[in-house]
Amino acid sequence: MKSDFLADNELHTQIQYRLIEQISESEKRYRELVENLREIVFKCDKVGNIILLNKAWTLTLGYSTSECLNHPIDDYLHAEDRQLWLNFLTQMHTKQDLACWELRFHHKSTEIIWLELSARSEAHGEISGSLTNITDRKRAQGALKEANEALQMRIEQLRFENQERKQTEATLLHSREQLRLQTQQLEATLQELKQTQAKLLHAEKMSSLGQLVAGIAHEINNPVNFINGNISHANDYIENLLDLIRLYQQHYPKPVKDIQDKIHKIDMDFLLADLPRLLSSMQMGADRISAIVLSLRNFSRLDEAEVKAVDIHEGIDSTLMILQSRLKVEKDCNPIQVIKEYSELPQVECYAGQLNQVFMNLLTNAIDAVVSRCKSEYKEKIQHQIVSQVPEDIILFVPIIRIHTEVVGELYVAIRIVDNGIGMDEITRKRIFDPFFTTKPIGKGTGLGLSISYQIIVEKHGGVLECSSELGKGTEFLIHLPISLLH
Repeated sequence: MKSDFLADNELHTQIQYRLIEQISESEKRYRELVENLREIVFKCDKVGNIILLNKAWTLTLGYSTSECLNHPIDDYLHAEDRQLWLNFLTQMHTKQDLACWELRFHHKSTEIIWLELSARSEAHGEISGSLTNITDRKRAQGALKEANEALQMRIEQLRFENQERKQTEATLLHSREQLRLQTQQLEATLQELKQTQAKLLHAEKMSSLGQLVAGIAHEINNPVNFINGNISHANDYIENLLDLIRLYQQHYPKPVKDIQDKIHKIDMDFLLADLPRLLSSMQMGADRISAIVLSLRNFSRLDEAEVKAVDIHEGIDSTLMILQSRLKVEKDCNPIQVIKEYSELPQVECYAGQLNQVFMNLLTNAIDAVVSRCKSEYKEKIQHQIVSQVPEDIILFVPIIRIHTEVVGELYVAIRIVDNGIGMDEITRKRIFDPFFTTKPIGKGTGLGLSISYQIIVEKHGGVLECSSELGKGTEFLIHLPISLLH
């Protein structure tokens, strides 16, 4: 009996060592992934001294990481941008929101480098975040501004020339027509430049996000597969041991006093009943992680850049899985109810990764809309409640997002995403697909999501993306997709 007990301990020790080795290997791969990112990953202490950098810092700014550690990050900032960073440090003790700015840094060669900062505070007041090189974008924006000014000057010059041509009616009409045509060409060129810029920005960000998501999913999947593969064996081993214990209890119902004391101390009956449940709970947890990893892979779809026939419902469900944390209960809002009204759909030929981006944009906007209405109605009810009534007694608004799919005719499928959120007025609705137009606060939205979604559905897939909304009642987005891109 003692030898069996020792063997059991040795088996458990071996399993623990193997798990520790697997986790260490996964952590090493994760560190290598972070180290090889194009974006700078950094961490500062609560006073702004750098305590961690990846090699992208050296590639971007020219300084070695060793010479910068334990130095204030504002030593490398442009003088005009330092106060913004220092204000951020003082506010992080009371505010832990994600901070996003565009800051100027000094390259070791004295060149000015524009970096987009995203950072938030962590435990013990430390600050972590990333820096993305946007120098080329800022230069492009400067060039675009100069081009706009030059174009505006040219338009004004043409208008001035048009005034001089008013000497005769024929010359006036000709000049007006020329001016109209040139103005249209300039406006079309400017719009095309804006759309091109939006596409480049979105493509770069989504590519980085997709690679990061796929990499993390891969790294998580390895240890989860190891755990999944061993739980079933562990369950069999433990069940055999439990059977052996039951046989001992059956044939030796009155063991020696030391064994009786040990049985009483460890509460043998509870242990025998709870151990299988514990293993079942571990299996459920591992299955849940596997489902999340599968959703991350389905969403990123880095290996599916070309047209492929896919299940639309699978893409929607993967997106909902990623957004699951945002659907839960908030302080002053009920849980968001997602109602799926799925019809039987055929496989649809599409760019799957880009279509998942559309679902992400539309569902994120729907969540923002219903949460805004939740908070607005809760605040209004709090202000008008009677003195004796407590907030828990107030009937809260029930946020709902409805997803409806169906086949339309023989060539199209339709996806409707309907929310009962805050809605929008007609003026706003007409502009939602314009590049860089957003109703969200600064730092919360770029104004690219719906514009890019429109281009993906209409230009890339030859479909239709429409929006209908009523202020205070909700919004509906309707997508019509061709089943085959050959039609």
